[in-house]
Amino acid sequence: MAFITDDYYRDLFENAPTPMFIIDDGLIVEANDAMAKVFKVKSKEEMYKLHPSQLSPKYQADGKTSEEKADELLAKCLKQGFIQFEWLHKDLENKEFLVEVTVKSVIINQKQMFYATFRDITKEKDYEKNLLKKNEKLENKNKYFAEINKILKTDHQWEQLIDKIFLLEEFRKALDESSIVSKTDRKGIITYVNDNFCKISGYEREELLGQSHNIIRHPNTKKEFFKNLWEKITNKEVFKGIIENRKKNGDSYFVDTTIVPILNKNDEIVEFIGIRNDLTAVFEKDKLIYEQFTDDLTSLPNRQRLLDDIKKLVNPKLALINIDRFKDINDAYGFEIGDKILKTLSIRLIQYKSTNLKVYRLSGDVFGLLAYGNISEKELLKTTDSIIHNPLFQKYIVGDYEFDISYTAGIAGHEDKLLTQAEVALQWAKQTHKDIVLFDENMPAYKELRENIELTKQIKNAIENDNILIYGQKIVCNTSSDYKYETLMRLKLEDGTIVSPFKFLNHAKKARLYPLMTRIVIDKACNYFKDKDEEFSINLMIEDIKDRKTIDYLVSKLKETNTAHKLTLEIVESEEIEKFEEVGEFIKEMHKLGCKVAIDDFGTGYSNFEYIIQLKVDILKIDGSLIKNIHINDNLRLTVSTIVNFAKVLNIQTVAEFIHNKEVDDIVKSLKIDYSQGFYHHEPELLN
Repeated sequence: MAFITDDYYRDLFENAPTPMFIIDDGLIVEANDAMAKVFKVKSKEEMYKLHPSQLSPKYQADGKTSEEKADELLAKCLKQGFIQFEWLHKDLENKEFLVEVTVKSVIINQKQMFYATFRDITKEKDYEKNLLKKNEKLENKNKYFAEINKILKTDHQWEQLIDKIFLLEEFRKALDESSIVSKTDRKGIITYVNDNFCKISGYEREELLGQSHNIIRHPNTKKEFFKNLWEKITNKEVFKGIIENRKKNGDSYFVDTTIVPILNKNDEIVEFIGIRNDLTAVFEKDKLIYEQFTDDLTSLPNRQRLLDDIKKLVNPKLALINIDRFKDINDAYGFEIGDKILKTLSIRLIQYKSTNLKVYRLSGDVFGLLAYGNISEKELLKTTDSIIHNPLFQKYIVGDYEFDISYTAGIAGHEDKLLTQAEVALQWAKQTHKDIVLFDENMPAYKELRENIELTKQIKNAIENDNILIYGQKIVCNTSSDYKYETLMRLKLEDGTIVSPFKFLNHAKKARLYPLMTRIVIDKACNYFKDKDEEFSINLMIEDIKDRKTIDYLVSKLKETNTAHKLTLEIVESEEIEKFEEVGEFIKEMHKLGCKVAIDDFGTGYSNFEYIIQLKVDILKIDGSLIKNIHINDNLRLTVSTIVNFAKVLNIQTVAEFIHNKEVDDIVKSLKIDYSQGFYHHEPELLN
């Protein structure tokens, strides 16, 4: 006990039969064994560092959230020094109970705290409620007889009696119109149903009369429920509750039900009236919400629920547990076997659940443990370690198969970006082949993530502020003074730095910003060259050709600026060129418009002479890796010579890239390559 130091008072506090606890900064810092017993937790320490609302349902009786209400009451106690109020609590088994709480503002160790105690008043309230009902029933009877006596004593007794009967009939009509109504005899046999009952159940009136309510009973509702219902109403008590029923077609419907025993003058039950309101729409909405936050396979809370809980819980820490090589199991044994392993693992993880540890399934083979309150990072690390090295979690038997499974885990304890940091820790654990890794801001993976986030921000800023620029590099003819331009995308950062696609292109693709950037380049290049005599080229990747929106924009812009006859479209070579049959259709479409088509970076990687013949391109741009060292490597010269001779046979023009000195330039010209491009001839310049 850190807050109660005197031995005598400490013993009184710990051994008191009444639940007691101390609150500091809104969190429970001390509690006695009686409190632990009430909440059905293993030890009182499990409640430390919890906000009182975390031991309560989400809402209190007045509709306010438990968190809001608790903070409001503590503020009131601080002002008044002492308060007493009723509060709805919830134990570890999710059972709610009503208590009367007494809170006193105290100074402990020169610090402002709250001393609280409570007693369960659930039975008291039930007794009080039953007593009020009996009194109300007696009062209603007295009023009824007094009214009848009053009517019979007046001169116009019959007229008033008729009026009362008329009003009663009008009330019955209103009830029939607005509610689902049925009547049964004392044995529960249906004697009356209104139109609404027939409509919602799907039965005709004749099918219902003479039957028991079992005809609409849903198997989801247990027999014990109806046994308790019957005991209540046969004891002359009104039943109120929500019941799931079944329509004639088998569908479910939910009704807020009130069943009233009707008594004669001798206080004997003559029949029962059931009045219901349809709540199906509400339950379907709740079901959708449940499904939105629940994993289908394991019924564990999902990633979305985890993100929601991280925001709500106090001092959250997160461990992500990944099954190693789980894909291999699915590939070798099938998804059915894999799913059974996932379900078994889910059940085993739930065994570790406590008042301040929750289990989630985030994706295929990744599970989450969310600790909160008084659990520290080190304790979560210990728990996670005990799980992944426990033989119970390593051995799985599914049918005739036995599996030995290992795990990798990442843990984070900072509330800000908790899930992201745990994912980074998990990723780093995999990269470094470690079982468990605690998140550290100096991890290379986290530095890379922050750099990527910053780069995304820079790209978005560049798009918004017109800082996606086009540069031009001359492509010079080797037999005349003619030249044309290749337009190159550049990114201007906030500090004025100019960045080439090499640094941002892959990231722009991941951030789904690349298509917009391509369209910006198309727009700027076409507008720049529409009034120029020079020809120009634009780079396109397979992603661009697959994106019909981008191609439609290109076609529209070419027609608007009348630049198709000047344009060469450079398709960056990749493995997908020969696999993606629509490339051929795209080239035909561009040829019809008057454009030329080039294959860029030809000669390395996936180069294939056969598909060049099939695609009918106009230009081959020989990859710079073959050109830049051609003056010192005879094999490169032979390779380039072969490409040039092949192109000449097909009447395809050639361009040599990466010309960086006179020696290379002379060799390129000697090989009869049509065009040259590189810093030796021209450095890229801003086209503005």
